[in-house]
Formats: sequence, C-alpha cells, structure tokens
Amino acid sequence: MDRSELLEKLLGHIGEFVERDVSHLTLDTKLHAAAPGMDSLKVFELMLYLEESFELDFDESAMPEVQTIAELVDYIEAARTARIVSASS
Repeated sequence: MDRSELLEKLLGHIGEFVERDVSHLTLDTKLHAAAPGMDSLKVFELMLYLEESFELDFDESAMPEVQTIAELVDYIEAARTARIVSASS
C-alpha cells in the first residue's frame, strides 16, 4: 500500500470514528482539530480504534509526538514496515 492509499484508508477510518465527513482534512491537519470535540481523550480513543483498524500496536510513549495527519501516516508506515521486517526474520 503506497502513501496515498494509506492516507485514504486512514481518513476513512477517522471519518468512521468521528462519524463526520473528513474530506477537508489534509496532511497538515492537527489530530485534535480533526473534528469538533477532539480533546486528548478522544485522540487516545482514536488511536485505539486505529490500532484495531490497521492491526498495529501503537507505542504509547511515541503518541505525544504524533500531532498531525502526516505524522500519523509516517508512524503507521514505520510500524507496518517494522512488523513486516520482524515477521520475516
């Protein structure tokens, strides 16, 4: 899956989670601004939802550094790559 496909899938999952149209979101959008009412608890719940959606485990210590959609895409790409590498070892 390339970066644009990952972004499209990610935005779809965010839209499902917030139950809103998220077509206005860009790579520069801050996660807490993805939808009205996105406080730190909602962002944490979103991460849990995305863990299930992408079948990944997010490192909680790294999550404060993930502030934008672009950083989230980067994080998911890295986590998926690490999972593939460790599975092939």
